[in-house]
Amino acid sequence: KIFGDFKALDQLDLHVEKGSVYGLVGPNGAGKTTFIKMLCGVYKGDGGIITVDGEETYENTKIKEKMICISDDLFFYPTYSILDMAKMYSEIYPKWDWELFEKLKEIFRIEVKRKARRLSKGMQKQVAFWLGLCTEPDIMILDEPVDGLDPVMRRQIWSIIMADIAEHGTTVLVSSHNLRELEDVCDYVGILHEGK
Repeated sequence: KIFGDFKALDQLDLHVEKGSVYGLVGPNGAGKTTFIKMLCGVYKGDGGIITVDGEETYENTKIKEKMICISDDLFFYPTYSILDMAKMYSEIYPKWDWELFEKLKEIFRIEVKRKARRLSKGMQKQVAFWLGLCTEPDIMILDEPVDGLDPVMRRQIWSIIMADIAEHGTTVLVSSHNLRELEDVCDYVGILHEGK
């Protein structure tokens, strides 16, 4: 992937096993977020190929219905409450689970009528996980997932994710600049440096 004169990704070759947790580690600016945006079909590559279950991801609705991406740069519609966001997700993701939504409400303890955009960054991150888990994804992509969360909530989030992996065989790709944080949860770790 090239932006002007800058080669953000260069000959990157990586394979994530189904049902595994793959950690992508690297310093800021290494290309982690660019790769994730390409994997999710937000950016189109300037070369190479990215596939999920053998299918290219760019503009592929069928693949995108099976994956959720929780990034460090969260977006919520300004007028939408958490419940409004949940209703929208339920129309987009065929495996949306309202029962799980109610169950997770007891863990996150955020009033569903609150406007998601007006919450603190940490609370917005909790809402993103809450909604993301309810889509029952086959693939979960996490970009710096627990930044902005307090230590107790970090542990709780990882516990919920690990339970989801155990129950559904979810494949997780998680990027971070903090190797220590990934050591306990990842089956594999790849190190990204200067786009390679």
